[in-house]
Amino acid sequence: MGPDEFQMMVNHNAYTNFMGARSLEHALEAWTWTESHAPDDALRLRTQLGLTEAELARWRTIADGMYLPAEGELFEQHEGFFDLPHVDIKSIPTEEFPLYHHWSYDRIYRNDVIKQPDVLLFLFLYNQSFSARQKRVNYDYYEPRCIHESSLSPSIHSILAAELGKEAEAVDFFRFATRIDLDNYNRNAREGLHLTAIAGAWMNIVYGFGGLRSDGEELVLAPLLPPTWTSYSFQILYRKSLVLVNVGTKETRLTLREGPPINLRVQGSSVRLDAPGTTVVTGGRR
Repeated sequence: MGPDEFQMMVNHNAYTNFMGARSLEHALEAWTWTESHAPDDALRLRTQLGLTEAELARWRTIADGMYLPAEGELFEQHEGFFDLPHVDIKSIPTEEFPLYHHWSYDRIYRNDVIKQPDVLLFLFLYNQSFSARQKRVNYDYYEPRCIHESSLSPSIHSILAAELGKEAEAVDFFRFATRIDLDNYNRNAREGLHLTAIAGAWMNIVYGFGGLRSDGEELVLAPLLPPTWTSYSFQILYRKSLVLVNVGTKETRLTLREGPPINLRVQGSSVRLDAPGTTVVTGGRR
């Protein structure tokens, strides 16, 4: 089972396979760094773990050869997902939500309705590894199949919607994430607070409307200001540099609060904050 809890006991879940390959790649990168920068520790670990060159080579072979089910640029959530019967989620009566209270699990598992983002989740986590077209194709396919019965769901959709220029959709999903309990969207607020939705609301501001991407060699920002907002701000701590980001109607201000100099890319342009107290003003937002 991947992140989507409505598809259990499946083969070749794309998220699981992709993240497995990346985990091995990170392990190899960490090992290479350790051998170069801390050879004594590398020798100790090699002895302690019984790590051989053959095993390291095997990690590389697995990572390079990992299978991701796909048709063109559209990733298949798991092997056979595209063959599942389609259910128009808009046709499901409101009184049948949440589904896990009203549908038997063998019914839930036997169609293409998904509870929360699965493919879209790894497209977010490793955002810069995928093209804008790949993200759009997969978003347009999976979003209409998702009923968001997980508090993990609306914020990820909002973040990708903001990136793809679907501004109204991004705002709607942000409202969903922030008010999931206040408005009892999923009709289960009596079961307790959705703390992940609260964390997701922070992600929505920073990664969604702020356009932060932290999966590359340097931080990337592409601020978006929804039309009904006047401003927002957040702080990020990155490699010991604390940066304050203020997004307004006419400009975006970046201030290095403390820490070493830092390079960022804002709306595709390079920005450098040289010393604490430095503020750079950019041309605003998307």
